[in-house]
Amino acid sequence: MSYKVNLENFDEFMLESNSSETINFKLPKNLGSFVSKKEIVSKDILMFKTETSFNERLTLSSRSFVSGLSIVVNLGGKFNYLDKSNNKTLNIKENRIITKYINEYDSVLDFDKNSKNNSLCLILRDEFLEKYFLNKIENTDELFKNYRNNVSTTFEKQFQNYKIVSLAKELYNSPFEGELNNLYIQSKVFELIYEELNSIVNEHNNLCDCGCSKINYEDKLALYKAKELIEKADEFYSLEQLCKKVAINEFKLKFGFKELFDTTPGALVLKTRMEKAKVLLSTGEYNISEVSKIIGYKYQQSFSTAFFKYFGVLPKDLVKRRKYY
Repeated sequence: MSYKVNLENFDEFMLESNSSETINFKLPKNLGSFVSKKEIVSKDILMFKTETSFNERLTLSSRSFVSGLSIVVNLGGKFNYLDKSNNKTLNIKENRIITKYINEYDSVLDFDKNSKNNSLCLILRDEFLEKYFLNKIENTDELFKNYRNNVSTTFEKQFQNYKIVSLAKELYNSPFEGELNNLYIQSKVFELIYEELNSIVNEHNNLCDCGCSKINYEDKLALYKAKELIEKADEFYSLEQLCKKVAINEFKLKFGFKELFDTTPGALVLKTRMEKAKVLLSTGEYNISEVSKIIGYKYQQSFSTAFFKYFGVLPKDLVKRRKYY
């Protein structure tokens, strides 16, 4: 059975910017809880930490006349989000970032039975945006047209910025209280805002003919560092881990590897893995299972398949040849 709930007081809660407070929406029939804590970061920046827990499948409707840029980082759980201003539905999964320019907030959220979610939301008001953001975005005609017509504009980015997710988690779980907490919140909020606005401006303004972001000097340093980390083969990083390690987004990592090294991060990782495996097998000090684990494969069969595709010979055949040396 599915239930529908309208958060009638949410508009008043969001628009009141004079004080920090926590609101606990009472849901009927023991359906669960919806708790949101609002913090006033500055006169132009509001932060909301929201935690929900639902015992039944639930649809939440809310409307607000808050205007500005909304940055939402979903830190746990999943749900479907319907933006009624443009009739677009998004499937929101864990660690997804949704950034919208809005003049009116009208949405429907669908949650599954026994679902738990927590998210962090920043609202940047118009005065802040005019000073630090809107004047840096090119081709704003459609953006402002949507704004005047109360249609939200979603800033879609091709790849996730993992630093923003990390900052959001730090904000959500601040370890401080009192004045120290205020200082911590402000520093992390402004860092998160800078990362998100900078990524939007770069992706929308600095596009080359092929549709890929240009690479600056700092990006090149990060790309060469990533290449060095892969080729050292001391540790085999996932793409997400590599992005965090060198502080570059996944989009630029992939594009930069193609531009600078004429390969992909994945291809270079595979090459390094296979060559290291071949050396280890040739020494006679390790068996196939041990080599498989050393180079990061959970299953020996997966390693053997990858090795055969790369070299055209199975690891066991290489071991047999070694015995005749």
